[in-house]
Amino acid sequence: MKRVALGLIALATAVFGQSAKKGEEAGMEQIRVLPVARTPESATVSVVIPIPAGNSVVKGNPVWMQLRVDGYPLATDSQFDRASELVDNNMGQTIHIVVDNMPYFAINGPAIDPFNEEGYFYDTSYKFEIPTRLPKGMHTLRVFPARSFGESLKGEQTFFVTTFYLGSADDSTHYDFSKPFLTYNEPSDYYRHVESKPVLLDFYISNCELTPDGYKVRLTVDGKMHRTLTSWQPYYIYGLKRGKHTIRLELIDRSNKVVPGSFNTIEQSITIS
Repeated sequence: MKRVALGLIALATAVFGQSAKKGEEAGMEQIRVLPVARTPESATVSVVIPIPAGNSVVKGNPVWMQLRVDGYPLATDSQFDRASELVDNNMGQTIHIVVDNMPYFAINGPAIDPFNEEGYFYDTSYKFEIPTRLPKGMHTLRVFPARSFGESLKGEQTFFVTTFYLGSADDSTHYDFSKPFLTYNEPSDYYRHVESKPVLLDFYISNCELTPDGYKVRLTVDGKMHRTLTSWQPYYIYGLKRGKHTIRLELIDRSNKVVPGSFNTIEQSITIS
């Protein structure tokens, strides 16, 4: 009788384990990733980092930055239908700043120079401190404008990357920004994600194009669900339940191998409320 009981327990455990696994897999299959069109943008929008200058040595910590933004008003709501589809940010339109491979931080002003006489934003400057103390050595800054719902602009002049040294110059680290690299944007925990709305997936691609038989981006959700993205555009992720989730992006080549480079694999955690 004891052997029968133990056998029944083992059978029940195996069945329960298989059911749990199937339930987990079904839950991951409920997650859908759908491409959406880019929001329209002007070809005249541009952003530049004049301070710190490229390869300069900075002594102060925290580090002061200055941006020059042309043709893109900050702190205003983005007037697109997508603003009602996603969770909108109460900061309005912003500039996203990525320091090294940290999650971005956003700024929306105030400007340090006035509008032009017609009242338009034109070649406007913003000065602020990086909100974290950085270790000595080489650091990379990447900046791009973003809509109030988080989507990055993707024009030729809307992305700027530079490097600087904190403390003293060090030639032991070098980034070749002429090669393909990936910049993660959304989703991040900067926004309050809501279970009833899709989560925006957004990134920036430099020095390559995404195609089915060339460079691609591999998306992994919670270490289980994988999708291969073959077009550079925003995506909606549906079906993420309440709680914490992990989003991983990798830039891969035609052989599905990760492209060498410090920025081509990035993982961030988000919380759905």
